[in-house]
Amino acid sequence: MLDQIMEVLTPRRMMTVGNLALQFEMEPEELHPQLKQLDSDGRIRYALSKCNGACSTCSTCTTSASGEIIEEEPKVDPTAIVISLELRPSDD
Repeated sequence: MLDQIMEVLTPRRMMTVGNLALQFEMEPEELHPQLKQLDSDGRIRYALSKCNGACSTCSTCTTSASGEIIEEEPKVDPTAIVISLELRPSDD
């Protein structure tokens, strides 16, 4: 699945999480584990936060805007932009 995501993403260079999920007929939350893996492998990066919390900070925040500790993983924002860090193969 990771290579399939990169096959869709790399030629376009960037897509929203929502549009990428639509390509695979999935919900953004279902795609999150694969995107998390690609991000940790250095194959993609987020141009916008993948967190849709009220605090508008990064996706790794553990405290809400009101100061409460967040124990659950932040939800995926379908408008977050994912950028491929892999180069598109040339057509030579």
